[in-house]
Amino acid sequence: VAAIYKDSSIGNLINIVIVKLIVIHNEQEGPAITFNAATTLRNFCLWQQAQNTLDDAHPSHHDTAVLITREDICRAREKCDTLGLAELGTMCDPLRSCSISEENGLSAAFTIAHELGHVFNVPHDDSFKCKEAGIKHQYHVMAPTLNYHTSPWTWSKCSQKYITEFLDTGYGECLLDKPSGRIYDLSSQLPGSVYDVNKQCELMFGLGSHVCPYLKQCKRLWCTSTEGVHKGCRTQHMPLADGTVCGVGMHCRHGICVSREMETRPVDGEWGPWGPYSSCSRTCGGGIKSTTRLCNRPEPRNGGKYCVGRRMKFRSCNTDSCPKGKKDFREQQCSEFDGKHFNINGLTSAVRWLPKYSGISMKDRCKLFCRVSGTTSYYQLKDRVADGTPCGAETNDLCVQGLCRQAGCDHVLNSKARRDKCGICGGDNSSCKTLAGTFNSARYGYNVVVNIPKGATNIDIRQHSYSGKPEDDNYLALSDIHGNFILNGNFVVSMSKREINIQGAIFEYSGSNNTIERINSTDRIEEELTLQVLCVGNLYNPDVRYSFNIPIEDGSDLFTWDPYGPWQDCSRMCQGIRRRRMTCIRKSDHVVVSDQRCELIPTVPDAFEECNTECELRWHNVGKSDCTSKCGPGYRSIEIHCMKYSVAKGLSVPVGDKYCADQQKPPTREPCHGDCLLASWHYTEWSECSRSCERGVRTREAFCMNNLGRHLPDRECQELPRVVTQSCNEFLCPSWSVSEWSECPVTCGKGMKHRQVWCQLNDEQLRDDFCNPNDRPESITQCELHECASWQVGPWGSCAVTCGRGYQMRAVKCVTGTYRVILDDDRECNAATRPRDNQECELPSCPETTKLWTTSLPLVQVGKVTQWRYGSWTPCSASCGKGDRARYVSCRDAHGGIADESFCAHLPRPAEISSCFSPCGEWQVGNWSPCTVTCDSGIVTRQVICVNYHQQINENYCDPEGQPSKEQECNMPPCPPVYHVLKTHDPPSHFPEIGYPPIHHPQENINQWNRPSGGGYQWRTGPWGACSSTCAGGFHRRVVVCQDEEGRSASYCDEATKPPESRHCDSGPCPRWNYGNWGECTQTCGDGIKTRLVICQLPTGQMLGDQNCEILDKPPNMAQCNVHSCPGDVSWHRGPWKS
Repeated sequence: VAAIYKDSSIGNLINIVIVKLIVIHNEQEGPAITFNAATTLRNFCLWQQAQNTLDDAHPSHHDTAVLITREDICRAREKCDTLGLAELGTMCDPLRSCSISEENGLSAAFTIAHELGHVFNVPHDDSFKCKEAGIKHQYHVMAPTLNYHTSPWTWSKCSQKYITEFLDTGYGECLLDKPSGRIYDLSSQLPGSVYDVNKQCELMFGLGSHVCPYLKQCKRLWCTSTEGVHKGCRTQHMPLADGTVCGVGMHCRHGICVSREMETRPVDGEWGPWGPYSSCSRTCGGGIKSTTRLCNRPEPRNGGKYCVGRRMKFRSCNTDSCPKGKKDFREQQCSEFDGKHFNINGLTSAVRWLPKYSGISMKDRCKLFCRVSGTTSYYQLKDRVADGTPCGAETNDLCVQGLCRQAGCDHVLNSKARRDKCGICGGDNSSCKTLAGTFNSARYGYNVVVNIPKGATNIDIRQHSYSGKPEDDNYLALSDIHGNFILNGNFVVSMSKREINIQGAIFEYSGSNNTIERINSTDRIEEELTLQVLCVGNLYNPDVRYSFNIPIEDGSDLFTWDPYGPWQDCSRMCQGIRRRRMTCIRKSDHVVVSDQRCELIPTVPDAFEECNTECELRWHNVGKSDCTSKCGPGYRSIEIHCMKYSVAKGLSVPVGDKYCADQQKPPTREPCHGDCLLASWHYTEWSECSRSCERGVRTREAFCMNNLGRHLPDRECQELPRVVTQSCNEFLCPSWSVSEWSECPVTCGKGMKHRQVWCQLNDEQLRDDFCNPNDRPESITQCELHECASWQVGPWGSCAVTCGRGYQMRAVKCVTGTYRVILDDDRECNAATRPRDNQECELPSCPETTKLWTTSLPLVQVGKVTQWRYGSWTPCSASCGKGDRARYVSCRDAHGGIADESFCAHLPRPAEISSCFSPCGEWQVGNWSPCTVTCDSGIVTRQVICVNYHQQINENYCDPEGQPSKEQECNMPPCPPVYHVLKTHDPPSHFPEIGYPPIHHPQENINQWNRPSGGGYQWRTGPWGACSSTCAGGFHRRVVVCQDEEGRSASYCDEATKPPESRHCDSGPCPRWNYGNWGECTQTCGDGIKTRLVICQLPTGQMLGDQNCEILDKPPNMAQCNVHSCPGDVSWHRGPWKS
């Protein structure tokens, strides 16, 4: 197998190394092997994953696993012509990188190599993929069947193409580590010289089989039956093993009988020259050219190594941006499939394909995913996009050969060019200036805030709610200069987040249901836009804040050198010089720009100043050695270090000798004279200092010796000074320094606060390895503030209309603490998770009068319709308990002006005053009492009281609708049969009371519980309930109780062995709303209607009923259009009834 993968026709260097070999002797030791090949493969894949070591660097980790079995592999019953099975492209997948091969003698090597090829994503040689690539049939390792015309030692051009693409695209990352496999001492002989031709027959067909005497050839092995030659000959179309003798001085080699003297020495391959570059993949927008080289100087032979290194080089071409209006490059590739439905259910021959960007994983960005126009259903139409296709809508990077590679905004590979804040590629922020402003006045309807000119970039618009709540009756809107609305026009507001494409510029809109409503875009806009704010309701002043960059006209701004730029680093550690660098700035706002803007302006001399003047560097004598001569002249060594001397502190700190290199270093040796003593102390070398700083000690040994170098007793030298210890490293130690802790980053609950930690000596910061790592202070610690506030919702109110479609509201309060105290400021709660306080409601249809649309924001019918308008409710008149609330109600005409109320007489008038209730207290419950019975059904009760700040108050001050129940049913084990007769004069019988609280399970059937397995106390479990969520993650519960052997509740079970009461469940992905494009308007003027399809759909494209999606989030399927009046439009007007 390894030799097949070393053949040069594979076009890659692939080494097959065995890291683990397991011989399975019985089914208990290995995977379950059945007649069904798919089942066997699945069982083996699961088993091999359990045998593998997950760490890719571990010596026992395998990249793929191969099962070799003598079991007959079948694709179905009675269809057992299969030799192996594997999935396509599963290499490096821990669970699926596996294959199975049927062992049929030495030729099983071809089967193993074939199935491994599938794991490398290589198709069969006759597959449609090979035909699609324009490669003619070549039957090699990946031939669908092994026959006389197959060459199983080499690889086809198609196999080389697909295995190269698989590796070059990064799917073989796990193969890059060098295995540290066991070294096997294997014979270098060819297999045919180890196993003669008769042994090969026995390995294939069983003992007693021999080579057919009349059919000796290398191409195909013919063998007799195990019963003898008279039963005929048979073959499995396998060649004779390489090295099998086929004549005098001849042997078989790749199915051919050749001379034994043929060269078999391995020859390693070398790269040939680079070829010419291909044509550019794009005409504009950044195409790619490529060139390749072949491993043919020489080509590897006889198992020699294939070349290692780059096989292809790429460079950018046609990097100019495409003209405006040209179709997106990925969109072009999807449109090539227009009209092709691929036999997908529900698609017609009129299908249109659009590019799919969102929801695609990072590793799949260079595959061609296309979406069916008008739906969210998408499919992969190509394994890779064309070279030069952007990896995504939000990046400059480009796809090359199926991999996403770095590119700049100049469309050049490996470029780091980025757009500046002005939207200029590679710019220096000097070609634009920032305009910012606010708007806070209001009149009913649309108010123009500012015109944003063509060419503006980095647009950021925010509308802050006056109340800190998402609903404040002020909404941002965008229109073009002709008054055509792009966002939130015609009094219809989008509440949810969305993206808007305006001539290629992508705008992100937060949705109106946010405390800070936001519109932003970093792109350059190609048309002038008008920012407006829609004011309705009580007409509270909006708080709009905007900023954007606009281009600067050439010559309208001047640049100059700023002599007060940043100081450069000091030239020396002590007594140095530093220079102030001049910078080029724009005069109007002092923004720093590229020096090229000032290259024609004369410069002023740079400013210099002295720096680090508080210290000096000097050579310092640290210590001297003993004189080398005991009698007469000698010399001693002087230890000299460069020291940093602080003038103010009077401290010296050793630094590197390089810092004193500009000073002459004193001599490190001086003459000395020995005293010529008859006896003196002789010393060994000093030991290492006991401390690296802050005064350590070093020691040495002393010996008494005469001047002839002979040892004497120590008493002979006792009159002389004996120095065996000495202080050393007396300078200060570096120590850890810390900054102040940061503020806790959360306003409530738990968070993590930080501080800086560094190693310091005097005022100088050192590398951390100069300080003791064991003493390093913590740089991060937990901080905990008060419990976070959360949202609490009340019940839905009644519908605001008496017929047709309207809306209903509910109270949403921000509460905190155990007793859920209501906070005055909703900003204490997370605005992003605030529940909705209004929703649509629908009552029976109104009598036919004038058509009127009602949404969460009233629509204005232009030209002929009036309607009631109302503001937000005032706060409840009572801080707690029952009170009243009011709102402003008025009749308005089509332009928002106040009309006489008679013009709205045909519509029900919304209420101006409503009762309201604010709980003064909260319900608090006690524990359930014991069940009133010990068997069958009974009642448990508990105390329910209204409390405020731990004090019990009257129940009228708590919300009656939210009052918890005071009693409920309890189910105990079935009662045993009673055989005695109760007489009238006998006192009533009582079951003995149970002295522990009963377990109440109102929704569980006790008859479904598991039976006890023995005496004593044990846990009993009920059946699992339904999943708490119909989609995405949820959980389901079951009853777990402790009972004795008679089924009575007990409390003596071991808590450590208690079965779980809940577990996670996953019902698959949630469906979402999907919608098509708007249809044509029913009228060209005077209030038309347009419709679109809105469906509930799974991510797979499957359509579901509307009840499966969140009905409150359903996008509208109908909207007004062409609301302007028709020329000469007249209509009837209804007045009030007369008496």
